[in-house]
Amino acid sequence: METKILPVLSNTIFPKKARRIFKDGQEQILAGYVLDSILIKQKPKDAVVLMGITEKDLFPKPEWNYVFGQASYEDGVGVTSMYRFSDGHLSDSNFNESLERLIKISSHEIGHMFGISHCLNAVCVMNGTNSLPETDFHFARACSLCQQKLNSSLSYDPRKRLQDLKHFFEKQHLNIELSRAEQDLSLLK
Repeated sequence: METKILPVLSNTIFPKKARRIFKDGQEQILAGYVLDSILIKQKPKDAVVLMGITEKDLFPKPEWNYVFGQASYEDGVGVTSMYRFSDGHLSDSNFNESLERLIKISSHEIGHMFGISHCLNAVCVMNGTNSLPETDFHFARACSLCQQKLNSSLSYDPRKRLQDLKHFFEKQHLNIELSRAEQDLSLLK
């Protein structure tokens, strides 16, 4: 599918009622507010889904510490926070690790927007994650069953998708995911 990048929105769009200061001192934004009050209004009429990415830490409800991302099945909007991917300090040395985490969490939330629920397969990107070690353990792709679910709601050519993923992982120097994409391609032959 064609992907468009929309203009950046300022953090000043978050009102006081959608913010809190967490126990570590960082500001957090209520994820549901981002979905319901910002992204749903920004979603283009012709868009299938809209994925927001923020450097702000997110929380889903007052009793929770944080959440990496959240999505709405019904509205086709989701948000991922990069805040915890690099301990708040993105650098050349942790860029690829942070990018891989962003891909995994965003892919998970996008999967929800396409109607896929959590998966029991331990390495599937649709398996839930509550910590960075869990996120790091997952592959940056859905298992074969979740890919079948995705393909039933959004028909695509599996070979072309894998070749595109392989090219992307190669370009971004994500060597472990590149190797997995090459293995998957060899199984299709």
